[in-house]
Amino acid sequence: MKKILLCALSVALFATSASAITTMPTDSPVPVSQKKGGKKALAEDFKDAKLVTLQGEEVSLSDYVGKHKYVLVDFWASWCGPCMREMPNVKAAYEKYKSRGLEVVGISLDKDKAAWEAAVKRVGITWPQMTDMGANGSNAASLYGVQYIPYIVVFDKKGNIVAKNLHGEGLLNKLEELMPSKK
Repeated sequence: MKKILLCALSVALFATSASAITTMPTDSPVPVSQKKGGKKALAEDFKDAKLVTLQGEEVSLSDYVGKHKYVLVDFWASWCGPCMREMPNVKAAYEKYKSRGLEVVGISLDKDKAAWEAAVKRVGITWPQMTDMGANGSNAASLYGVQYIPYIVVFDKKGNIVAKNLHGEGLLNKLEELMPSKK
């Protein structure tokens, strides 16, 4: 019962902190289904987003997705209790599967950069971290229908979405299915 109440509280806090996620205009996304020259670059269900790293560098989700690796995109925030409880599973997945071709990308929904940066250091996150939070919320979260966090999207090597909203053992089982150990 405590977990349900904590989750409901986190969802309520998330809704208060990032209330525009579901109501953001969708004219600003940059869909990536073709690159210059008309060649199909990424899967139809991939939607690109411009983001900023903790170091202030501009990046795009397409800098990671569709680059011949599986990519786990973790939408999270430092203020989200369920996100912090899920982070050990994301870390375990990264450690176990990075040598098998998994890239993990964190998209923070924090508005407070100092809190975001402190959480990255405290938890020991070593994979790329970025955000696009502004006054109207996160465009990337809106593109992928994120209504609550933690929320994970897994892309295959070509940029197709192969899993969404997995946590704990379910996440690890799906990654093992996608990237089995070589015996």
